[in-house]
Amino acid sequence: FANASVGVGYASFENPDGEETMVADGFGMELHGKLGFYVIPDLALHANMGFVMYSDFRETRYGLHMYVDHDFYVLSSVFVGAGATYYVPISFWNNVFISGALGVTGYRLDCRRYSGNTGLKAFSFEIEAGKDWWVSEHVGLGISLAFNSHEYWSDYDGVFRSSSVML
Repeated sequence: FANASVGVGYASFENPDGEETMVADGFGMELHGKLGFYVIPDLALHANMGFVMYSDFRETRYGLHMYVDHDFYVLSSVFVGAGATYYVPISFWNNVFISGALGVTGYRLDCRRYSGNTGLKAFSFEIEAGKDWWVSEHVGLGISLAFNSHEYWSDYDGVFRSSSVML
């Protein structure tokens, strides 16, 4: 079982930290891959790897918004985990699938407060539903709707929350 996807949609990130808050919400892009095997004819277990890039990055200091997106600051997250995909075996729903995964997300920030990998690891999950159409014996094209969510919290770093909805 192998699956690769590219999606666009809405992505959000928030780190409320007392006096300063970092936020990114708006257009997002996701790259996602799954590699695994079928345990029974319609159920695949797989390893997942995903990358989400966020836009409209800004900071708030003492309640005042400071838009810094024009400074080309970058915020992204990488998801690594394991999951399962189930293809509905009813002929009317041919090649319709439901997929889910659990894993860990790491954040990369290039902004005034951070530069590079943050070292933060967040518990993550992703759910996806879609439909595939076979274009050859081994290749299919499809469409899906995916939602993922990540959260990390600590006394020192505050709370990092991120989520995205991609098509």
